[in-house]
Amino acid sequence: MNAITRWDPMKEMEDLQNRLSNLFGRTPARLGDGKEESITVAEWAPLVDITEDDKEYTIKTELPEVKKEDVKVAVENGVITIVGERKFERGE
Repeated sequence: MNAITRWDPMKEMEDLQNRLSNLFGRTPARLGDGKEESITVAEWAPLVDITEDDKEYTIKTELPEVKKEDVKVAVENGVITIVGERKFERGE
């Protein structure tokens, strides 16, 4: 007798994402069950695009689930620092 296995297409997408992350040296975004994040806030490094022209630098970053008012940008000694906090609400 064969066991019935439930197919979860999102699980397959997460597995593919984790394999690609490993290939490019990035930490996987979620644990195997997809419910909890496998990295801490301190280890999370969002993707950033930086462009430059004669007048300015433009910095675009992906900050999912982070509100604009929770992001702080600072420049000190030629180093740009972007700090934000994702707040998770837990339902009982």
